[in-house]
Amino acid sequence: MHLNKYSELVERLENEEFEQVELGAEVYQQLLAIYLYQNKLADAKLLWMRIPAKLKEDKELIQLNLLNLALQNNNYADFFKNIKYEWSERVKSPVDDLLAKQREELFKLMSSAYVSIYQHNLLELSLMSEDELKKACEALNWTEELDGDRVILKPKVQEAPASRGNDDQLLKLTEFVTFLEN
Repeated sequence: MHLNKYSELVERLENEEFEQVELGAEVYQQLLAIYLYQNKLADAKLLWMRIPAKLKEDKELIQLNLLNLALQNNNYADFFKNIKYEWSERVKSPVDDLLAKQREELFKLMSSAYVSIYQHNLLELSLMSEDELKKACEALNWTEELDGDRVILKPKVQEAPASRGNDDQLLKLTEFVTFLEN
């Protein structure tokens, strides 16, 4: 998934918005969904502000705005709760891509922030089924352990990057400061 996937469609929709006076909710729905997928949260917020008040009553636009608010606040629980919706065909593809991207980001965050996490906590946060979570964890080579009757998921240990470059930079900086002081 690359971010240029919808670039031609965005360009066409933006031109439509600028050239036409009266637009239907469909154009705004597509544009908002693609902005969210592209992580252009400021653009999505500004688009929401430009949408006429009568169109803001559209249920799908409201749902997309809730996704935008959750992403702006880095609230994964609200994001995954609000993305569970029957999306129209116009926005289904970008929303599905957004969901996949956010789940990937969530697992990346979990694997770098935690040594282990209870399965029920990750299920609650990601709103995935047990089977979906199990498949995702297997794909990422996470291991499972039992703590009584609860399952603990352990991310694959990431190798620490070599710090040799940092030591060299610190040495050069120290030499430069010493030079300036003399």
